[in-house]
Amino acid sequence: MLPLYLTNVLGLDIMQSGLVLAAMAVGAFISGASARHLAARFGAPGTVLIGLGLEVVGVAVLGLLMGPSTSAWLIALPLVVYGVGLGLASAQLTGTVLRDVPVAASGQASATQSTVRQIGSALGTAFAGAALSVFMGLTLPAALSGTGLDSAHADQLAEATRQSAGGMIPHLREQAPQHPLGPETQHVVDALATGFTHATQWALVIATGFIVLGFIGALQVRRSARREEKAAA
Repeated sequence: MLPLYLTNVLGLDIMQSGLVLAAMAVGAFISGASARHLAARFGAPGTVLIGLGLEVVGVAVLGLLMGPSTSAWLIALPLVVYGVGLGLASAQLTGTVLRDVPVAASGQASATQSTVRQIGSALGTAFAGAALSVFMGLTLPAALSGTGLDSAHADQLAEATRQSAGGMIPHLREQAPQHPLGPETQHVVDALATGFTHATQWALVIATGFIVLGFIGALQVRRSARREEKAAA
């Protein structure tokens, strides 16, 4: 969702959008140096919990900061936090999953974990895209209602923007001086950008919900690990 928001709403080009998204890689790089020390202190399941918690915070703050004219560098800051969390969780997740698997079955278990992870990534993309499309169907007409356009024209613009995943916004922005809407074109562009931003924020709420589910699952893993440690002691 973020590349669409960065290019269509904020008007960044592909390289600029890539630089903003690279903030996640910066965060993951930072966490790589600290993951081992955190795991030594809190254990692998505890480190996964810290990572998922940071991911929730990063996405939540991103949703709050996101606006039609938000600075791209302000968007990058919570992405660094999200990247730190992603790096911590990913670094310890495989070891946590394979901890109790016999060595003879470790290859099969690792492949299974990788497969489930890839399926989850594909499903996450599908859910995020579907959520964005559904919420655009709600937020775009509402945003256009204050522009003075007649309902038929407003619905047409909203549907075109939804079908193009926001691509209509930069198109209208480029055509503003010559567009039939005349001086009202910029007002319409601002309304569409606002509606797209709100749809993205709601889609991020859905994404945050799935991360919270992962956090709950990791919490259960940590409790199980603690029970095993107490039983062994």
